[in-house]
Amino acid sequence: MNSYESMIVISANLAETDVDQENLKIINFIKENGGELIETDKWPKRSLAYEISKQKEGYYFINYFNFAAEKILELDRLYRLNENIIRHNIIKK
Repeated sequence: MNSYESMIVISANLAETDVDQENLKIINFIKENGGELIETDKWPKRSLAYEISKQKEGYYFINYFNFAAEKILELDRLYRLNENIIRHNIIKK
């Protein structure tokens, strides 16, 4: 397993409890696929540096986790299919 860091920006159109649920879906996906969550940093609603999908604000989450390299494409696909995630990245540490 490799160590990864992933930042996601979730739409500010959601209620704060719904935002937490969106990140929980990602954490559950990681755990269900044999990964191990190390830490999650949640940032409050912030202004984006530039407009993304006609949105000027978003909630930021940074997840640090250990995960199998062959499962990263599935995680990336999960991010892309979720309409509430307006930007994401996955970095191998």
